[in-house]
Parts: sequence; structure tokens; C-alpha cells
Amino acid sequence: MLNPVDLSKVFTEDRIAGLHPTDIHPAVAWWVGSCLVLTTGAHGVALVHDGSELAKQYCGLFNRGAINCRHFAATVSVVGEGDEELLAYAIRTLQVPGVRISTAGDEVTIRLFAADGAPITEGAGLERICDLIARDKVPIPVNDHSRGRVVHRPDLAKHYATAEG
Repeated sequence: MLNPVDLSKVFTEDRIAGLHPTDIHPAVAWWVGSCLVLTTGAHGVALVHDGSELAKQYCGLFNRGAINCRHFAATVSVVGEGDEELLAYAIRTLQVPGVRISTAGDEVTIRLFAADGAPITEGAGLERICDLIARDKVPIPVNDHSRGRVVHRPDLAKHYATAEG
């Protein structure tokens, strides 16, 4: 594992979190993105962030990890800036797992959700993602044709705001 982190410190019961750059760094998001696709078998992921530049940096690497997972050719649907309610809406609409990346100062938090909207926690898959990273088993693409893509879906955020507002 290049640039290792203390996984027991950043993987908690229901999230991946730590201070940037001392506890956690953007490559962790790459690892998590790839492992989320692998462990869920998903061909898509919905992504929401808090709008901060730091969160966007982590999102960029999460996207690259998710679209580069083996043969899945996953599509990451970047919904944009929003909260967990917007992510829940995107997950229901797209019927894919989701991730929200947020920051509070230098603390970065990555929360994962299954395609049914349930949080991915210890006992529900988070420990498997941590184990893959710990064993340096982060999946990589088998060939260029297996790469996924990133699509921007501000239409989902707009529809959610209109429907809720």
C-alpha cells in the first residue's frame, strides 16, 4: 500500500474519517471507491459532497477508484453538493450504492450507503472494504474497455430541490 494509513484509526463503525493529511489522504478515497464497487458488485454509484474544495479533491479520487474497478465499468453519478437526504434520493432514483464525502475543517468523512439506502457499517460490509485495503487487494481494471465513467447529474439535485421545496 503506497502511503499507508492507520486503518484502525480511520475506519470507524459507520464511516471512514480522519484529519487531512495526517490521518487520511485522498488515495484512501480511491481505495474505498474501488472496494465499494467490488464488494457491492455495483455497476454504478451515486456521489454527493459538501461543496468544499477538500471534499471535491477526495471525490475526484473516489471517482477514479470506482470507475477503475476490475471489469465492472461502473458509472459514478456525481449529483453535486448536498446532504444525506439528497444522497438518499439519488440512491432511490438510480438504485445504486452511494457515498457522501464531507469535511469539517481538516477532518474528512466518507460515508457509504448500500443500494437499499442502508448505511454500510461494520457488520454490513465496511469491514470487508477495510480488509481489502489492509491486504493491499484494491481491485484494478483488467483492461481499458473495463473502465467506467463519471457523469454529472445536477438534474437529480434540481429535481429533488423542486420536489421537496
